[in-house]
Amino acid sequence: MMFFHRFGRHHHDHGHHHAHHGFSKAWDVDFVMDRLMAKASRRLDLNAAQQLALRQLLELLQQQRETLKGGSARQELADLLSGATFDRTAAQSLWDDRLQTLRDGGPALIAAIADFFDTLDADQQQLLRFMIRPRRFGMC
Repeated sequence: MMFFHRFGRHHHDHGHHHAHHGFSKAWDVDFVMDRLMAKASRRLDLNAAQQLALRQLLELLQQQRETLKGGSARQELADLLSGATFDRTAAQSLWDDRLQTLRDGGPALIAAIADFFDTLDADQQQLLRFMIRPRRFGMC
């Protein structure tokens, strides 16, 4: 949010399109992926092989996200609360399923992160570290 204020733009700038303005979910995901690719490619000055490794990483992250979401969290919670008592067994099953999904996807995700990072030269690696560093007190 600080980014927009720093450049004199309000966070709710209506010049930008968001998914809740009627765009389809699939289009929105592709749009975000393309924006991430373009920004990272530009900032890190990625070559074609590095762009491919990043694209594979981002696609894998998206697949993992979609798999984790599975169903509607709101509907699942409503189902758990529908009885006279909280369905602990069903809740534990949902929890276990999500954890298993993370476990199953972990090795491929770790490999994709490593493959991308290892394609970067030392200057690009340092810039990436800078880009993802934790920010404190709302400062960029």
